[in-house]
Amino acid sequence: MHRTAFPAAAALCLLVASSAATAQEPYSPLVPRGTLRLDARALYASYADERLAGALSGPAGAGVFPFLSRTQSVVGTMIGEPWTLTLGSMQTVAERGSAQVPIALDAGVFDWLTVGVVVPLAGSDTEFSLHFSADSTTANAGFNPAIDREVQVTAFMNGLQSAVADYGAYRDGTCQSDPSSPECAAATRVLDDARAFEGSASLLYGAMFAPLARSPAGEALQARLAALAAAFSAAGVSAPATIPLSEAPVTYEDLQSFLTAPRYGIAASHGLTKWRSVWQLGDAELRADARLADAGGEMSSYRVVAGAGALLRLPTGSQDDPANFLDTPSGDAQWDVELRGWMNGHWPLGFGLWADLRYGIQIGGTSERRIFDPAAPFAPMSTQARLDWDPGDYQIVELSPWYRISGGLSALAGYRLFRKGDDSFALRTPGETDPAAPPAVSADPSILVPGTGYSASHLLLGMVYNRAAANRDGIPAAPLEIRIVYRRVVGGSDADVPREASLEVGFRLFRRIWGG
Repeated sequence: MHRTAFPAAAALCLLVASSAATAQEPYSPLVPRGTLRLDARALYASYADERLAGALSGPAGAGVFPFLSRTQSVVGTMIGEPWTLTLGSMQTVAERGSAQVPIALDAGVFDWLTVGVVVPLAGSDTEFSLHFSADSTTANAGFNPAIDREVQVTAFMNGLQSAVADYGAYRDGTCQSDPSSPECAAATRVLDDARAFEGSASLLYGAMFAPLARSPAGEALQARLAALAAAFSAAGVSAPATIPLSEAPVTYEDLQSFLTAPRYGIAASHGLTKWRSVWQLGDAELRADARLADAGGEMSSYRVVAGAGALLRLPTGSQDDPANFLDTPSGDAQWDVELRGWMNGHWPLGFGLWADLRYGIQIGGTSERRIFDPAAPFAPMSTQARLDWDPGDYQIVELSPWYRISGGLSALAGYRLFRKGDDSFALRTPGETDPAAPPAVSADPSILVPGTGYSASHLLLGMVYNRAAANRDGIPAAPLEIRIVYRRVVGGSDADVPREASLEVGFRLFRRIWGG
């Protein structure tokens, strides 16, 4: 996808470039009256997804797969102490990339007013590498023996239930003559312990997983059963000698199925492998910019132009698939209104400065998400719901000094600060107007709020080359601009802000349609 976009764009720029240079400024929202400007760019951004890689590096337990928490809790109750279940050890490397090709067409209505439209195309990919190990030192659980050794498990539970019942009769007989005797108290303690063990064992064999027999938890369960069997034997009651447990750890293929097979509750549409999306339409934009003040002149050694603009972003993009944990949205699919003020100036010796201030109001919409702890990499399917979504407003501040190296070549650097407020969410009840919405869940959607508001600081470096085409008679024709800009996130409000790097390569073509 992106590996071919940039060479193609660069080749196109070189093909249409010609020889006569003209001094154009590297930033200019305005287009002369009667002129059309075609702006085509290719932007690719990538970052190492340390959050996902960190969550999938280490023990493969309930923190990764929520359905393991039931087994973990039951076994902890049976052995009398907290127990952490792990199916093995994981080591993951993940890198996310997104490619955008925004195509803009602007028209100069007057010299001081320009209107335009932007139609973006977007795609994404995730490079994903997972190493999984489930040897004797990294795994303590596997598939439940009730799955493939049902006869053995049934025989054990029948024997345990029979032994508990027989010991209950023994305890009743002991306490009948003297309920306050030490023998009665001791028998009551053993019976309560045995009934609790029996109840937990019934829950354990109803789960998908169980401790490995050779693991410390498996040995602790066997010791617990042996202690009960010894107490039963002293009363003349026979009890099972061995508790059936898992005999083998899970495999890499099993790990993949935990994510995608519906019976495990996550039901992801894509597994733990490389992901690449198809190209999609992003959120299209309608925009207008106007010059409000102008000091100096085009022929002067200095000129400062200030203006304002407005933008309406349309809900034409697609949000990410809540069942695909590697997906990236092509847009927010809700309305935005953006206001801006800008200043563009140049001074003697080739120096210039671009300043831009934007404020975006994101209008509420709907979003389908899984309402679960954002720190968990995979949320259960049962938590997926349609939400009323009110995105936080955003602000952008950019300062970019530039220097004209020659008549048509300029170098630029800059700083951009992006800040966004917290989102808010509310459960949306399915109704006649939204029959396709998933059933409402009881979870509190406020759990999704942390991390939706953030700030990020970007540094940029770039080159802009402006040339004007000429025909055989030397009459100036449509000019061309070629732009290459590198941006990198250098700071953020917290450690979760990705340290993203992006490259922009593009060109602008100008064509006079009417006027002199």
